Amino acid sequence: MAGGWETVYGVCLIAGLVYALATLFWGDVIADMLGEIHLPLLQPAVLASGLTAFGGIGFLLTRLTALSSWTVFAASLFAGGVLAAGAHFLWIRPMERAEVSIGYSMSQLEGKIGEVGTSIPANGLGEVLIPMVSGITHHMAASLENEPIPAGTRVVVVEVRDHVLYVTPFPE
Repeated sequence: MAGGWETVYGVCLIAGLVYALATLFWGDVIADMLGEIHLPLLQPAVLASGLTAFGGIGFLLTRLTALSSWTVFAASLFAGGVLAAGAHFLWIRPMERAEVSIGYSMSQLEGKIGEVGTSIPANGLGEVLIPMVSGITHHMAASLENEPIPAGTRVVVVEVRDHVLYVTPFPE
């Protein structure tokens, strides 16, 4: 019966490797097809890791040891589960948390501190430079109190209306 188990383990190993290569070359297409499925512990990468480990360890233990087929099956299942869990907790979860967007909305600028790049006249527009994750952004700005604000002044964004930042000098 070892030949039957060897075939099962070999198929699992090959299926996992084929899936890994397929996601390497056609990952975006596969992700689009599976995009609506979100099962945290049953993600395709985790399942493929477990399946490949189960198949590889089972194949090696069947070939290289004199253990019974049920012992090899139990050991392979356990090792595949441990490696799948390891893939989830050491690879998938940290990557999900590491995703950071460099995009922002104008409303997120309220409360940010910046510097006047182009002087803001009392009743007109100037320019404010605000440091963000993606670098320094430049925005049209007006004085909240209708007071002129010279270039180089540190300001705080109090309000955003119609894509214009309304700022006031930042108290040092």
